[in-house]
Amino acid sequence: MKRLLPILFAMLSVFGWAQAPEAFNYQTIVRQDNGNPYVFQQMDFRISILQGSATGNTVYAEEHSLTTNANGQASFKIGLGMVTNGVFSNIDWGIDTYFIKIEARENGSPTFVLMGIEPFASVPYALFAKNTSSNITLWQQDGNNVYYMGGNVGIKTTQPTEALTLGVDNRIKLSTVKNSLTYGALINLRWNAEDAKPGIHFKDASGASKVALSAYKYQTFPNILSNKFSIATTNAAGTLVERFNVPFGANEVDITVTDANLKILGGNTFQVGTDQSSGLAMYYGDVFINGTRKLGIGDKDWITEGTYGNAQFELYRADSDVEFLIHDDAGVNTVGLHLRNGEVDWKIAHNGDFRVKHEEATFMKIDADGNVGIDVESPIAKLDVNGNINVSAGFAYLVGGQGKGAYLPVQNPVAAGDAVGMNPDNGQIGKYTPGDVFLGIAVDKAAFVENYVAGREKDASFALVVSKGQIQGDLSQFQLNGRLVNTTDGQQVGILLSNGQIFLK
Repeated sequence: MKRLLPILFAMLSVFGWAQAPEAFNYQTIVRQDNGNPYVFQQMDFRISILQGSATGNTVYAEEHSLTTNANGQASFKIGLGMVTNGVFSNIDWGIDTYFIKIEARENGSPTFVLMGIEPFASVPYALFAKNTSSNITLWQQDGNNVYYMGGNVGIKTTQPTEALTLGVDNRIKLSTVKNSLTYGALINLRWNAEDAKPGIHFKDASGASKVALSAYKYQTFPNILSNKFSIATTNAAGTLVERFNVPFGANEVDITVTDANLKILGGNTFQVGTDQSSGLAMYYGDVFINGTRKLGIGDKDWITEGTYGNAQFELYRADSDVEFLIHDDAGVNTVGLHLRNGEVDWKIAHNGDFRVKHEEATFMKIDADGNVGIDVESPIAKLDVNGNINVSAGFAYLVGGQGKGAYLPVQNPVAAGDAVGMNPDNGQIGKYTPGDVFLGIAVDKAAFVENYVAGREKDASFALVVSKGQIQGDLSQFQLNGRLVNTTDGQQVGILLSNGQIFLK
C-alpha cells in the first residue's frame, strides 16, 4: 500500500446557521505500491486531529471500516466514526491551528500504516462558531425564553455527557412555596409519545445504572397497556430489573412485586382490616398472621367458599399432595402439636422420638429405629406392649420369621441356613461339625424369639438359631435318607417337606 490521495477534504454537512455541523465529509483514493487503486477492498481508517503542529497532541481520534469502490475511492464523515479518543464537539477550533492525520490498514492486518498528515487549510464558519470561546450566539432568546440548540451543557465540568451535566461534588437545589403536587412540582417528566418511558436513573462512577424510577403506559406498545410506575434495581448479575410496580389510571390499585421477595421488616405487626371491618386477604407467598380470623392456604376460592366447616385454619390442595410442616432447624428442640380441650391436654411431640402424650404422660412412643412402645419408655421390638393385648374378633398372626428360636453366643460367625452345633467338650457353639450336639439352623428372622435384647441382631457374637418349625436350611450340610434329614454324622434332625424346607421336630 503506497499512499492516500485526498480528493475532497472538508465539505461540511450544514443544515442551517443556527445549528453547528457535527461532522464533515472526507474522500480519498487508496493506491497500491504499483499505483493501482485498491478496488472493492475492505479497509480500516484511523483519523486523528492534532493541535498546534503535525506532531501536536491528539485532541480527537476515530476509526472507520468500509469498502472502497470501483475506483479505489473511500468516503466517510469525520466526526461520525467509532471514537477512540476525545469528543469531536468539544474541539475549540478558534484557539489554535489543527492538523489531520490519516492512517489505514487492510482489513485483517494488525497495524495501521501512516498515509499522511496535512493541516486544515481553513475551518468553515459554522464549525468554528460552534465551539469557539468568542462565540456569543450559543444561547438564543425568544421573548422571555432562553434556549440552546447545540450540544450538551456542562456546569463545573468541561466534558458534559448529557444535555445537562454537573461536575463532581456539585448539586442542584430546587425549592418552592407551593403545597400541591400540581403547582409545587419541582421536576416534571412528560410522555411525548405513547411508547415513551420517562424516568430517573441512579448510576455508579462508571456510568452503569443501579436504580431507576420510571413510569410507562405500555408494557409492549401498542398491544399491552400497562399504566405503571416502577422501581427497578440491579440483580446479582448487574442487570436492571423492575422490582415494585404501582398502577395508575384505575380505582383499584394492585401493587405487585417482580423478581423479588417482599419483606416488611422493623415493625411488630402487619395488619389487614380492623375488628370492625375485617376485610379479605389473598396471599401468594410466605404469610405470618397474628389474630383470631380464619386462615386458608391453597388453591381454593376462599372468598366464596371459606374454610371447611368450623375450621379456623385449612390447608387445601385440589389435585396434589398436601403437607403441614413444623420445623426446628437446629434439631435440638422438641416440635409438636398441642391439642387442648378445657383443662385436658393431648400432645403429639417429636424430639428424635415420636410421642403421643396425655397430661405429660407418654401413651405411645416410636423410637428412631422404628420400634413402637405402648406404655413402654424404651421399646426393644417393633411392637412392645406393657399390658394385655385383646383381639376381640378374628385371629392374631405373627408374620416375617421362621419357627421358634433363641439368640446363642457363637465363637465363629454363621450364615442363615447353616446347621449349628455345640462342641460337647468345650461348650463352644458354631457351624456344625461331626461329633457336635445339633442345636438347630441359623436364620435371619424367627417368628418367636425367647431372649431378644435390643441391638442383638447386629451383634456378630450371637446367632439366631431355630430349633423347631419349618426352616430353609442349606441341604449341602445335611444327609438325606429319603425324606429324613440327618446331620453329616447321622443324627436325625427333621423331615424334608415338599416345599423344600426342613421341618425340625
